Amino acid sequence: MKILLVSDIHANLPALQAVLDGAGFFSGLVCLGDTTGYGPDAASCLAELRNLEKTLEFSAILSGNHDALLSGHLSSSWFNPHALRGVKDTARTLDQDAKRWVSGLPSSKKIFPGVYASHGSPLEPLTGYLWGGIETAEVFKWMEAEKLTLCFCGHTHEAAVFSDYLPPGVLHPVPGRVVKADGERKIVNPGSVGFPRSFNGLNEVPALESWPAYYALWDTESQEVEFREAVYDRRGVESRMP
Repeated sequence: MKILLVSDIHANLPALQAVLDGAGFFSGLVCLGDTTGYGPDAASCLAELRNLEKTLEFSAILSGNHDALLSGHLSSSWFNPHALRGVKDTARTLDQDAKRWVSGLPSSKKIFPGVYASHGSPLEPLTGYLWGGIETAEVFKWMEAEKLTLCFCGHTHEAAVFSDYLPPGVLHPVPGRVVKADGERKIVNPGSVGFPRSFNGLNEVPALESWPAYYALWDTESQEVEFREAVYDRRGVESRMP
């Protein structure tokens, strides 16, 4: 099965559409949370995911910290004013059915034998960042105890692969890089669809009108993860930012 890995869409519909258009065929979806927040298109992005959930062979859609704040599952004290503004705008635009759906999403879960998915660190799914330090080493200890070989996470907005040795090895893969996800334990972050914090594409400084949306494709048979980017015109969504 080929599974699309996305995270941190942040209500950026043009970015999500660019990913869906560029991904080609996939029969499964893992969304690692934060579909809402920051951007102006939360309702449309949620509708896209809910439609995929109904039509695909497999789907696992998680809640992120912005989604959890929207649902009242996380305190507003954790957020800066910009993030709070985005969540308040989202709360005004979503209908009750969409809010109920978001409220019911888990922040982490086991998705296949030996495979786990979490928005942030599995030890702190809504708020824990994994950067490759002690916090990442602790997750590898937990994975060993839980007999897990692969973990997908988001939250940092940076594509990364962490390998299980001390200190944890970290790779920031450029689009087109393929990583084997068998053998030693690995933690994989596909990067952010909506608002990446670093640019791993061929153009280090994107053109004014363009922006990369990062994602990955996971082949469950070959156990290969291919990192990708989709470039789109960012000006329209930026002009509508709350």
